[in-house]
Amino acid sequence: MTGAAARRSTRRPGACLATALALLWTALVPAPASAAACDGVTVVVDFGALGGVRTGCAPGDPASGIAALNSAGFPHAYVPRQPGLVCQISALPSPCNGAPASAYWSYWHAPAGGSWTYSSSGAGSYDPAPGSVEGWSFGAGNPPALAPPAPPAPQPQPQPQPQQPAPPQPQLPQPAPPAAQPGSQGTTQAAPPAPDTPAPGAPTSDSSAPATAGSATPSGSAAPSEGSTPPATSPTDAPPTPIPAAQATDAPTGGAAAWPVGVLLIAALAGLGAWTARRRAAA
Repeated sequence: MTGAAARRSTRRPGACLATALALLWTALVPAPASAAACDGVTVVVDFGALGGVRTGCAPGDPASGIAALNSAGFPHAYVPRQPGLVCQISALPSPCNGAPASAYWSYWHAPAGGSWTYSSSGAGSYDPAPGSVEGWSFGAGNPPALAPPAPPAPQPQPQPQPQQPAPPQPQLPQPAPPAAQPGSQGTTQAAPPAPDTPAPGAPTSDSSAPATAGSATPSGSAAPSEGSTPPATSPTDAPPTPIPAAQATDAPTGGAAAWPVGVLLIAALAGLGAWTARRRAAA
């Protein structure tokens, strides 16, 4: 075996070992957050035969495509002596083969949920907008096998709970109107007569005057004999009839009503004394 052949045989197992280690590292590294929860730029990396499709999220507003790639969890390396030409993403492929036309990293853009568009700008100068999707695909220039993820569905807003209607307030019974008193409806009590108006059938002041003095004075011929009792007082000498209260203002006072009676009594006593004296003188 020549020396060149020995060197090739020695390099071949080493290259295979490096490729195996890179694939193992890719499988063990946890996948970044999915696009469904990304608040920034979504990054899709299609490793093809090197390790399948992975997605990541570059939060916020990254300044360039390269910044979005690294922020999403995918480190990169350029082709030696060709700055700006990506040779490896996450150390794949390994070793870097110089990015031939049949095995290189192509760069793509897409709106969320849209379709891929091949980038006409380098990843170092392109500024992706927040909410857009960045794509990288290893191979012969095909777009990533995964379609650009759709934007996350809006979170459902909690529905307000319907307000329970307030329970109806119990109606208080209205108080019944007061019952009518017997005889109070349609009946009017007669007003008492005025004090100055005489009541029906009441005697007037003229009829209540006492009898005259002549009706109570006995005559000389009719005088009783000596020793007999004086005649009883006639009905006309009775005290005057009481005057109703309604006519009290028209009746004479007590002293004025007793004066005629006193005069009659004095005259009777004087006549009796004169008669007795004449009888004694005749005897």
